[in-house]
Amino acid sequence: MRSLTRLLLALLLCVPLGMIAMPDQWAHAQPQDGPGEPSGSIRISLLDIPADRVDDPRANSYIVDNIPPGESIARRVQVTNDTGAPATLDVYAGPAEIRDGNFVPTPRGETSPLTSWVGLSADEVTLENGQSAEVLVTITVPDDAPEVEQYGAIWVSTKPAAADAEQQIQQVSRVGVRLYVSVGEGNGPPSDFRIDGLTPQRDAEGNAAVAVRVQNVGGRAVDISGTLALGDGPGGLTAQAVSASTLTVSPGDDGEVLFMIPSSAEFPAGPWQATADLQSGWSQHSFSSEITFPDQGVGETHGGDDGWSPALWGALGAGLLAALLLALVFLRRRSPEDRVQPVEKH
Repeated sequence: MRSLTRLLLALLLCVPLGMIAMPDQWAHAQPQDGPGEPSGSIRISLLDIPADRVDDPRANSYIVDNIPPGESIARRVQVTNDTGAPATLDVYAGPAEIRDGNFVPTPRGETSPLTSWVGLSADEVTLENGQSAEVLVTITVPDDAPEVEQYGAIWVSTKPAAADAEQQIQQVSRVGVRLYVSVGEGNGPPSDFRIDGLTPQRDAEGNAAVAVRVQNVGGRAVDISGTLALGDGPGGLTAQAVSASTLTVSPGDDGEVLFMIPSSAEFPAGPWQATADLQSGWSQHSFSSEITFPDQGVGETHGGDDGWSPALWGALGAGLLAALLLALVFLRRRSPEDRVQPVEKH
């Protein structure tokens, strides 16, 4: 019986320790040198969206896919000339990286393993003003490719003007479609994030903001955007919802989505009921908490999950049930010598 007790204690101790390391959930544009798309210039857009990702906002703008080693995918992009005159445009692939919450493309001419896998049906298009052309993008992953996610972009750019001795700086415009390509079998690693908390703050001029701390808990990069709503303020006040710039976070990393409250130097301190609604592709998460803005600097952080998530409690319950079943099997299979023998009377 002592051995059974030791077994049950070991199982009950091991289950919670294994759960604590698990993440809370495993759920279910275009890059350029500056934000937005240049007006009256050149444009590029994605034409092909996988049938199983039509409802994924990221897949509607970027090439987001998982490709097994030795296989390939093909996507069409459309290039449009809106410069006001005929133009010959370059089309090429370039690397990118995720740095400090941003999707950062490298200068033209740099390469990476991903760019070497990209084939284009045309590396140059000549278009009249207002004319468009399709370019087929093929990504072929070699058999020995590492099973990691890589980043890049399919670019369309104006051509540099002929060298001029008096002109030392040349302006070249480019816009592109982002590439998020992971390598592996099946659907690839899951993509998800969690919200870890809200922090109200004010800068030196008294402008209010709320920083939402997020953690990438999946195996692929996430592009997190959303809105922040403030309600139930002093005297029943409600502030208009505000949005924030997209934050790009690598797997395992964290970052802050910063919501700036416009014209908020005289904004009441609170308390307010703050609700952050964030999204990256199919992943959507919300967090709400009562906050109060400080007079200046960083206020109190209101954490995301103070306890275990329902998924963890469910996993713990399943682990305990498994432990009890194992104990029953152990009892039924005890060897005869472990059982209490009756005492014979003489």
